[in-house]
Amino acid sequence: MDNEFPNFAALKAAKTENVDYRIVVRRGARTGSAIVMAPHGGKIEPRTSLIAETIAGRDLDMYCFEGLMPESNRELHITSRNFDEESALELLRTKSTVVAIHGRQDRDDPSTVYLGGKDAALVSEIAWRLREADFQTKKDNHPFPGIQDSNIVNRGLTGKGAQLEVPLSLRRRLGSEPELLGKFCRAVRKAIDIVDARNGSIVS
Repeated sequence: MDNEFPNFAALKAAKTENVDYRIVVRRGARTGSAIVMAPHGGKIEPRTSLIAETIAGRDLDMYCFEGLMPESNRELHITSRNFDEESALELLRTKSTVVAIHGRQDRDDPSTVYLGGKDAALVSEIAWRLREADFQTKKDNHPFPGIQDSNIVNRGLTGKGAQLEVPLSLRRRLGSEPELLGKFCRAVRKAIDIVDARNGSIVS
């Protein structure tokens, strides 16, 4: 996008917090090394905040940057490799398992979740658990590899994470079908818990 902000400082200078956008940080009940993020939440990529919140539940840390404007929230989009909002970076400095939820346009594929990020083990585990729950996934040969070091999902303790690009049609279904949302989020959460236990033992 040509008109998106190059970094958070530029966005903050042009927009008003809690009017145009808000930052939601929710600390989990248990102190773990995992976090779930929606850096384009609220009205920017609709329902990504809902998905992130549901995966995190009450015990994992969660971060959402949310668009609040009546329209044109897409202009609040800061690309993942330039996303540098300080409270997000501060949280990530203590996390070894990072999952970011994004929304993509359907194009010609309204049901497949594109998986990216540098944490190959976490990406594979999420792919496996989602397929086990009857969701379609794709790890390679799509436009969102998420492998840049500067990508927000790769800025945790281990320098790697996993991002999910959820198509619009599937996000709409997840937003209107609570059972489907629960099924999707439990699958992702199961993968996080498995890999986080492994990462925690490595980091400590």
